[in-house]
Amino acid sequence: HAMALLLLLLPAAATILLWGYVPLVRGAAMAFFDYRIFGPSAWVFLDNFANLLWDSDWWRALLTSARYSFLVIAMTFLPPVLLAILLQEVPRGKILFRVIFYLPASITGLVVILLWKTFYEPSEAGLVNRIVMQIPAAGWMLLALAALFLAVHLARRLLNHHLWKPALFVVAAGLLLAAAPLGPLREIWSSASPENRVLFYKTVPIFRMLLATLPEPVRWLDDSRTALFSCVLPMLWAGMGPGCLIYLAALKGIPDDLYEAADIDGASFTDKILFVILPTLRPLLVINFVGVFIASWQAEANILAMTAGAARTEVAGLHIFYKAFIFLRLGPATAAAWMLACLLIGFTLYQLRILSRVEFRANREEK
Repeated sequence: HAMALLLLLLPAAATILLWGYVPLVRGAAMAFFDYRIFGPSAWVFLDNFANLLWDSDWWRALLTSARYSFLVIAMTFLPPVLLAILLQEVPRGKILFRVIFYLPASITGLVVILLWKTFYEPSEAGLVNRIVMQIPAAGWMLLALAALFLAVHLARRLLNHHLWKPALFVVAAGLLLAAAPLGPLREIWSSASPENRVLFYKTVPIFRMLLATLPEPVRWLDDSRTALFSCVLPMLWAGMGPGCLIYLAALKGIPDDLYEAADIDGASFTDKILFVILPTLRPLLVINFVGVFIASWQAEANILAMTAGAARTEVAGLHIFYKAFIFLRLGPATAAAWMLACLLIGFTLYQLRILSRVEFRANREEK
């Protein structure tokens, strides 16, 4: 019986060994050579790693990857959870809404990128510019105030249960969300005439300023202030549906007794999310967080298709791609890939350690 199981596992193990670990070992060796496709490769030992430590372009790419990872986690990690919770509360048409939100995931990734490049057309004909240029200054102010109000509301709920660290995190996230609309407000203010700025606090000009809109279209993929954000937005649009379905399935596993106990204690809808749903989904959240974090640091294809690394969007993965396949510097590129892999492996082990603690506590409570 054991031999039969080993024989059944042998094809899968051989495939993983051949296509996974053999290239990994060869890649590890390439990092210590001045590798050349034609001709002999010279042994340089740690020179590739040493040169990488003094490479300003590499550290700039790592910093860009950190910014990109932060945006990906902030924009694509929690929204599917919140969408799943809202869809669970919809009394009618649940299947219809699930299909609507899942449809973008059925489109090929390259098609999604090309579609959003047309949306980002740097003229008034672009869909995104057409929407953004219709929002007045008062609308951007309301968005900032709404983000602050929501953050303060959630932080108060957490502080009522003496959860200081989550409350501080929520406040910080709220401040970041509230700061996002300040960019369009600054553009509107800077485009105003000096006379309107002087008379800003008088009655007539203040209404004029509140109704003012962006004076010119935004160059989303050419401006370094918006390019990285613009590369993340298509991922949110395409990935919302699959993530939402995963969390919807997990929400079905929460016992009704927990909701009934929360109702007896007088818990509000926000309290149920913070103290019933999110703690129950914590193991799944940790696993998905690890996946999102690693994927964000390995991203290169969508940025290559959107900006090709222009406007300060050259992340670490794209930097390695250019170094290996454009400049054919395979040794330094492999060393950079290993350095990035070590960073990701360390983070993954830390998160899996947290996950093992969560599972251990859950098993202990069941006993």
